[in-house]
Amino acid sequence: MADAKITTSDGMSVEVHGTPEEVSAVVERLRSGTKESKAQPRKPQQSKDYGFGGIPNLVEVLKSESFFKTPKGLGEIRKKFADMGHHYPLSTLSGAMQAQAKKRNLRRFKQDGKYVYVSATG
Repeated sequence: MADAKITTSDGMSVEVHGTPEEVSAVVERLRSGTKESKAQPRKPQQSKDYGFGGIPNLVEVLKSESFFKTPKGLGEIRKKFADMGHHYPLSTLSGAMQAQAKKRNLRRFKQDGKYVYVSATG
């Protein structure tokens, strides 16, 4: 096994342990300036159909499709969001839906012991 401690021109220090071929390959990559090991930051993906903005935007889309014409429980809302490609745990969804009711975007009431949501406008 071969060992090497390399310090690059920009001050990065690397210790390499491996076969002589592996060490020379790493040294060659560092010399050529290839940055294979550096992870590129990921950009957030925006949904083409529903925009970016989370649950409030999704609620607006569902309202425009008359989804909330009849009372819907959190399970139904979660399933509809999942069908649209947005997956939220119920714990996240419940607070966000309660906020929608507080903003008067939706009405919220109990039906059979569970909260349901319906469009605030007739």
